[in-house]
Amino acid sequence: MENSTISKKYNLIDAHIHLAKYSAQEIKSLLKGNKYILLAVSDDLQTSYKILNLSKLYENIIPAVGVHPWNADKISENTLNEFKKLIVNNNIKVLGEIGLDKKFVPETFEKQLEVFKFFLELAKEYDLAVNLHTPNAWDIALNLLIKYDIKNAYFHWYTGPVDILNKIIDNGYFIGINVALKWQDKHRKILEEVNLQNIITESDGPYIYKGHHLSPELIEDLIVEISQIKREDTIRVTRTIKNNFAKYLA
Repeated sequence: MENSTISKKYNLIDAHIHLAKYSAQEIKSLLKGNKYILLAVSDDLQTSYKILNLSKLYENIIPAVGVHPWNADKISENTLNEFKKLIVNNNIKVLGEIGLDKKFVPETFEKQLEVFKFFLELAKEYDLAVNLHTPNAWDIALNLLIKYDIKNAYFHWYTGPVDILNKIIDNGYFIGINVALKWQDKHRKILEEVNLQNIITESDGPYIYKGHHLSPELIEDLIVEISQIKREDTIRVTRTIKNNFAKYLA
């Protein structure tokens, strides 16, 4: 998608959503009215192809392909080679959801690291943006981004320490602010610390957090909350987030 389309046609950005988990009817309903640009992340090779196909049907779906850290231990070398073909043959611009997870699946960390480095090599070789899952591994992931000279990175639903947050920002990367902000104090504190120029909105739909179904439909309310916390009007917040997203994809 061209950056001119991002800035002129759509208003709201969801930089991290699992569209492969939605039905065709749910996706059609969600996209009715042309409100959203959806960066659809993948969990494995199967969902990567599904997301790619959806992006061919809807101009406001941007496909991100990759292996979620929770699935890293199930991935073979042949599958990784298939990812390279997929990326080269389909003009993919974003890798995700990739990363490291020492919080929920620390037992597979070595395999996660192997798979993550594979994708970082691809990101470097083909100048791709990365969309990251990094619970309790923020510092390791950041150091690897720097090592591999990754230009554009996005830390999805960041809840890590402020000192690492500052290093992420200093390296020109973006932080995902999730619609779960209203129910998660530590995430709200991250927003209070970070500048408006360093954030992009997301839903992580259809994930359920503390009984709440996360969805792009909550992003308008999130914009209002961000505006209140940052003491900026909603128009400026919306415009800034769209500009941030365009920079992330540049």
